[in-house]
Amino acid sequence: MQIRVNLMGGLKSQSPENNTLDLPEGSTIDDLLAALDVDPAFVQTVMVNSKPQKDRSRVIFVDDELTLLPPVGGG
Repeated sequence: MQIRVNLMGGLKSQSPENNTLDLPEGSTIDDLLAALDVDPAFVQTVMVNSKPQKDRSRVIFVDDELTLLPPVGGG
């Protein structure tokens, strides 16, 4: 299934082509992070359909749009 994913900040360099990724049905947010080769420690917030999602074992569905945000730093 095709998933739309937006990576922000320092994660943007790992964005898939056209911001879409093909994952098997039943994949979770953790599976998505592994497919993108993103260290989960560098993802502060995961948004699914514009809503924060803390449970990374949540199953992703074909119409879901995910946004990954790194920790915010600076001062």
